[in-house]
Amino acid sequence: MPEIILDYKASEPSNQTGVVPAFALPVGGTQLADLGIFIVPPVPAINRIELKGTVGLQALTGTPVVFLRIFRQVNGMGPDVEIFNARFTPEPSPAEAFYTASFLTIDFNVSAATGFIIYKLRGEILAAPAGTVNVVGPVSFTGLAVGNID
Repeated sequence: MPEIILDYKASEPSNQTGVVPAFALPVGGTQLADLGIFIVPPVPAINRIELKGTVGLQALTGTPVVFLRIFRQVNGMGPDVEIFNARFTPEPSPAEAFYTASFLTIDFNVSAATGFIIYKLRGEILAAPAGTVNVVGPVSFTGLAVGNID
């Protein structure tokens, strides 16, 4: 089946380590990046969106457990729905303290009737086991919408 690119978006708040001031990842989480994808008729009825991201982390103390989560919101309304999460456990100093956490996921069966889809990349640290971690960059988040031509 031939495929067609429907939309592509990128969000890159920081493309290097140290470009933006480091900030502590909070227990309740914080939004790191977002992007909006347009899927409107008359494109194919069922589509998929490939989402990729990279977040630069610096482990500081303890054994921090970091969750990176992607949420989807349709047409800027309604609740955010979690569609992906990844868990990272960086080791603090004296081990290697800087990490680049990368991920890839696909949001399958996205309807063409959806319209505008907002994807939000959030990061959070779990309260236990205790530890602290900074976001130091890079932070990048991309979305590629693909549909079948038939």
